[in-house]
Amino acid sequence: MAEELRLVLIVLGVLGISALALHGWWTVRKNNKDISKYDVDASANSGPKADGFDELGIGRKRVLQPGEKPQPKPAPTVAPKANKLREPVKVRREPELNEPSLDMGSFSATDEPYAEAVAEEQQAAYEAEKDQSAQAPANEVLILYVLLPEGEEINGSLLLPSLLTLGFKYGEMNIFHRFQDNAGSGEVLFSLANMFNPGTFDLEDMDKMNTRGLSLFMTLPGPGEALQNFNLMHSAAKKLADEFGGQVLDGQRSVLTVQTVRHYVEKIREFQRQRLIHG
Repeated sequence: MAEELRLVLIVLGVLGISALALHGWWTVRKNNKDISKYDVDASANSGPKADGFDELGIGRKRVLQPGEKPQPKPAPTVAPKANKLREPVKVRREPELNEPSLDMGSFSATDEPYAEAVAEEQQAAYEAEKDQSAQAPANEVLILYVLLPEGEEINGSLLLPSLLTLGFKYGEMNIFHRFQDNAGSGEVLFSLANMFNPGTFDLEDMDKMNTRGLSLFMTLPGPGEALQNFNLMHSAAKKLADEFGGQVLDGQRSVLTVQTVRHYVEKIREFQRQRLIHG
């Protein structure tokens, strides 16, 4: 009985194994058929569709004629980059060169226009009496300054007698003038004004007046010999500077040097030469 049961189990095991093997073979064959079917469908769909649309169904494909070249694809449009604003160019400024300053201290710059205005008025009166050529050189104004150190001043009560000793006379425009004649007659050779505001002198209140500087100026052409007049003005400036402890400055307010004096002399000679040329 046991032998028969073992035989039955063996037969059933063989049949089970055969059934499993048969089922596996059938499954593999079926899968291969499905794959080949898909390959056929894919190759059929790879070309243009019957209705003329491409494989993506977007648009119709254009069939090229014999000898026709395909048109190049348009380049992709790239949005222009926004131009960056250029920063303004920064200009480096070189530091301005200051004019060489004197140890005499700072002073007002309003006196020179006043001195030139006086000189122009004097010259206008002088030209009214002379018959000058229209092409004659323009008028020249020669200026010298007497400047005291900062903190020191000239009192009017001391200045007045010094000016009278040098031959100055108080006159027009409330300033002092040096005339051809020591008595105050004749034409003006050169004049003297206050270097600082208001630029004039009050003869009645000279004792209340104080100033750090004086302006001496003459015009070209002028009466008499120009070089002699300049020498007189230069001499007066030096005497006032020595008396009150100041310095003589040129027209640019630099310390007067021998070279500057020569420049003044050459300027006067050149002016006279031009006057002779133009008659």
